[in-house]
Amino acid sequence: MTPNWATLAFLFAAALLLVIIGTAFLVLYLIAIGRINIYDLLAEPDSNKASLSRFQFLLFTFVIAGLFLLLSVESGGFVIIPDSVLGLLGISAGTYAVSKGITASSKNPTAASGAATAHADAAAAHAKAAAAHADAAAKAADASAT
Repeated sequence: MTPNWATLAFLFAAALLLVIIGTAFLVLYLIAIGRINIYDLLAEPDSNKASLSRFQFLLFTFVIAGLFLLLSVESGGFVIIPDSVLGLLGISAGTYAVSKGITASSKNPTAASGAATAHADAAAAHAKAAAAHADAAAKAADASAT
């Protein structure tokens, strides 16, 4: 009797998805009852105000990662993330970096140059990653065309 590999792969993917969803619900439950404190994750330092840039970056990252996981499980292999999605994630990261720079420059004027350098480095890394992704997509398109 030979095992049906497609069925086994589907069952494994379904079990993995259930574990991930279960973990997500457990984390949400622990946040709701106060055992996990997300204050430092979403609030500005030395302030009682929530940071929109931090929340946006966190939300975009989880949405993109979740969709990538879902599409990968659905297709049975890794999917190619479009450059536009990577660009949106980069914009979100950029707003977070600019927010950090503004906060740092208001506290220490000399820190503004460090924040600008960090933002420039992040933008350069994003451009490099987008170029590598575009190259990989072009190679995959060429390979599928032949």
